[in-house]
Amino acid sequence: MRRPRIASKSHGMRKSQARIFIKALAFSCALILVLPWQSALEASSCAKLHELTLADALELAVLQNPEIVAGNQALELSASKLRESYGMTKPKITLQGSGYGTSTSLSTGVSTSSCGSSVKVTISQSLPGALPEPFSVGLSSVELAAINLYETELDLAKTKQKVLLDTITAYLNVLKSEQLKDSNDSAYEKAARLLDEVESKLALGVATQLDLLKAQNQLDQVTFSRQKTDDDLRGAMRSLALILGLPPETRFQLSDALDVPGLSQIEEDEYSLEGLTAIALDNRVEIKQADLSYQKVKASLETTRRSLKPSVNLFASYSRPENPSVSASASLNLASGDAGWKVSLDSGQSTESAPDKGFMPKSTSTMGIDISFALWDGGTADEKLKQAEINLKMQEAAIERQRQAIAEDVYVALTGLKQTLTRLRLAEQAVLEAEELFGITEARFEAGAGVAAEVLDAAQSLADSRSGVVEALFDYYLAQARLAKAMGILGIRGWKG
Repeated sequence: MRRPRIASKSHGMRKSQARIFIKALAFSCALILVLPWQSALEASSCAKLHELTLADALELAVLQNPEIVAGNQALELSASKLRESYGMTKPKITLQGSGYGTSTSLSTGVSTSSCGSSVKVTISQSLPGALPEPFSVGLSSVELAAINLYETELDLAKTKQKVLLDTITAYLNVLKSEQLKDSNDSAYEKAARLLDEVESKLALGVATQLDLLKAQNQLDQVTFSRQKTDDDLRGAMRSLALILGLPPETRFQLSDALDVPGLSQIEEDEYSLEGLTAIALDNRVEIKQADLSYQKVKASLETTRRSLKPSVNLFASYSRPENPSVSASASLNLASGDAGWKVSLDSGQSTESAPDKGFMPKSTSTMGIDISFALWDGGTADEKLKQAEINLKMQEAAIERQRQAIAEDVYVALTGLKQTLTRLRLAEQAVLEAEELFGITEARFEAGAGVAAEVLDAAQSLADSRSGVVEALFDYYLAQARLAKAMGILGIRGWKG
């Protein structure tokens, strides 16, 4: 789809509503196309123009936009915390060495001395929340870290969709400013020509001084419009460069190719409001984030409920005091689902005299169970349970409100798309009428049958109607992107999946 010019757009836009909707989603799929980008752009001078397609702009925005860069850093941090949580559950090995020497002087004048050294190796492992259902409680630290990582990924996805829409808006604003500039240049040439004609007619006595003043005023207004359009174009260029993470002085030569060939055909019945809303509910990041919050609140409720039950802890230990000494212990808490074990080997040596080994036990083994139950806590546990239940209900209501908000977003975006299409068609019809009127009045004026005021008014009407087509056309393109964002498919490849 090439950027249509005003004279040729009228026929192309007279297609069925279903085809317009197809173009809307096809446009959104085009946004994820990644094309090679010349790295010379980043180090280039501002005087050189650089070819930039919409796909190039989107690729650069994803790579360099400051918001996305910050989101990627947050994602890396969350991934590191998840790896840390995994590491906390793995076995740990520690090595400890020590040595000492002691000298003691007695009142009898006799002195004694002793020395010793030891090397101790300890292997331990902590397994929080290791028990399976139905003994598992809430979320383990690893599960919680994994959920936090997924939430960060969703935050990044939402940021990307925002940046993509901002990029599309900035890109379209540049194209719109260029077309308005072309339209104003044409209007300026027409106004200048009309001024010359009025001056000629005035010299022949068939025009009035008022006609001349009006023609000059129209030329001045068009000149001002040209200057404003130039300023708008420079501002649009700056905004686009900043969104892409480039110096604001960077200039581009934009491509007007806004579609991608080879997209799969989409059936007409998929474009009802209900169908679009269903797609949005499947793809919008906000729904997925609300579901994750619900999971965490539900797990917190389960933990609170388990805390009201007796705490049961199983433990066992073994030790052997011989050199090298060995000790081992293990525990399993049925209330919290935590487990752990530890083994130590100590090869300590000493020159001190030791007691008779006949009186030393060869090994000691211990097994037991701890059971505890809060008889009275002032009612705090019950209140915590009520709070957790209320939080769960609030989260359920929040999910429903989010679904309603998404449905409203789709409705507003779809309505906006329909309205911009209607406005575009009306603007095109206005151009046809203005062209016809201008042609008639200009011919009458040249033949001496009309007055200059009529020609000037017709020229101004034609210029305004052409600018209106440009505005409506790019509002229509932007409405397509907004609908894609409302559906949650902006920047997603294979969203039908």
